[in-house]
Amino acid sequence: MYDPTGKTVVTKHDIVAGLRQIGLQQGDLVQVHTSLSAFGHIEGGADAVLDALLEVVGPEGTVMTPTFNHGSAKVFDIKTTPSTNGAVTEALRKRPEARRSMHPTHPYGAIGYLADCLVEGHLEAGTFSHNCPLGKLAIWGGYVLLLGVGMNTNTAFHMGETMAHCPCIAPRLEPRKIVDAFGNVVQVWGDTFRRHGPCLVERAIEGHMRSRGQIKDSRIGDADVHLMRAADVIGGAFFLAQTLCAQCATAVNQPQPEEQ
Repeated sequence: MYDPTGKTVVTKHDIVAGLRQIGLQQGDLVQVHTSLSAFGHIEGGADAVLDALLEVVGPEGTVMTPTFNHGSAKVFDIKTTPSTNGAVTEALRKRPEARRSMHPTHPYGAIGYLADCLVEGHLEAGTFSHNCPLGKLAIWGGYVLLLGVGMNTNTAFHMGETMAHCPCIAPRLEPRKIVDAFGNVVQVWGDTFRRHGPCLVERAIEGHMRSRGQIKDSRIGDADVHLMRAADVIGGAFFLAQTLCAQCATAVNQPQPEEQ
């Protein structure tokens, strides 16, 4: 049983104040990565965090989270397959107003003004293309918010790798199964995300961004909080993929096959 004794107590009010202090405001579009335990003891748990986020961005803003299963689901069902990205992401997924993208391994969940537009067409777009939910968020000026977690959880840098055609990314190579809109189980193609170890290291991307003043820092309870533009993360990863990895530097300068 969880024991909150001795832990820093954090309320929804504390979270709202902390989010506003770091610069999040009404109308913002934000992708959130969280660790609930990093805060201490949150009164109200995951729902309090989610309620605080939605209050800060307001009715014209949008909160998005990964609701990935990372390939653990033998058959992905958009309605029932749980998120493996933590309690806050699962709390968002379960809300009746939430929208979720159709993708066998890396679906996103979103609540708010742009939720429907964000999640639309993910299966056709591919996991980390510019037309995936995270790509749209970046193009539309959205943020990435890290609550009690580090840059290693920041999926936006995978988009930079994909754009740079990193050799360790092998798109559309694994057959997956999903439940389609008519309730049928059908086969689709999912991405094999890694052939081998990552070409980039997260601390290199963080250092690159900090040298340019692209990360804001704060603290809520015991949790370190970081806010940044998604486009800055993607751009930094794209740059580093070419400068830090000889394979990637070669691959990005080679002509790419035309899509069929």
